[in-house]
Amino acid sequence: MHGLPPAAVERLNRAKRSGVRTSLLSAPSAAGIKAVGLEPVGEVMGCVVLSTVTTNRPFVGYRFNLDACATPYLQALHTGYNTALERLREEARALGADGVVDIRLSLSSLGQADEFLAMGTAVRAQSRTRPKSLFTTDLSGSDVAKLMLAGWVPVQVEWVGAATAIRTGIGTQSQTSYYAGNMEVDSYTRLINHVRADARTRFHDMVRKAGAEGGIVNRMSLSTWEPGEQIVAALASVYGTAIAQFHRGPAAPARTLTVMPLRRQGE
Repeated sequence: MHGLPPAAVERLNRAKRSGVRTSLLSAPSAAGIKAVGLEPVGEVMGCVVLSTVTTNRPFVGYRFNLDACATPYLQALHTGYNTALERLREEARALGADGVVDIRLSLSSLGQADEFLAMGTAVRAQSRTRPKSLFTTDLSGSDVAKLMLAGWVPVQVEWVGAATAIRTGIGTQSQTSYYAGNMEVDSYTRLINHVRADARTRFHDMVRKAGAEGGIVNRMSLSTWEPGEQIVAALASVYGTAIAQFHRGPAAPARTLTVMPLRRQGE
């Protein structure tokens, strides 16, 4: 349990002593992973609190540096999420897990700092054949079961972000004035399209880097802020899971069975 905070180590030791296996899974998710030979071994968590900045030295000499308005914040987000996920993985390894499912990533403001939190349920394979490395995914237990029945396995959960900033001018001011009416703001459209496309490209690159064959995007988010006068910055985030194929299976079921018919044997 190297690298974990003392409180996390004590929580894991307490869980081992009690023998109680807790889970964050819903009932359908718990039933789903059971159907594909996985069982919960405990809830795991990773968190870190960082002091984050949205701008850093925007002027280089006499030249304005737009990258400095967004890059420091993006770097802080990568550090925060990666640290939280690595601590979650460390807890899962300490429990002897083979993977973590239904991972939830969140970011909360604590005044002058931000808390990066990753929570999920560690699972272990109920067979002699075990995964060579710990897998992580933000898919629910039910979706993991569907994925595996179709011949695919989750590899690792991914968070990627892209950020950039633009300078606005008279044209933007006229398009956003009180008297402009309903009209497109050209500079904002270009900014949003660019940052979202960049985030999707980075997600694709992360999937390839993980050695996976595909990726499932769970959600995307977008935020904007104004780091300076006549400057607008945007951040696009992509949350998803890299997946790999292990055999050619049937098509995944469209939905999880929620009602089991009661019939006599042989009917």
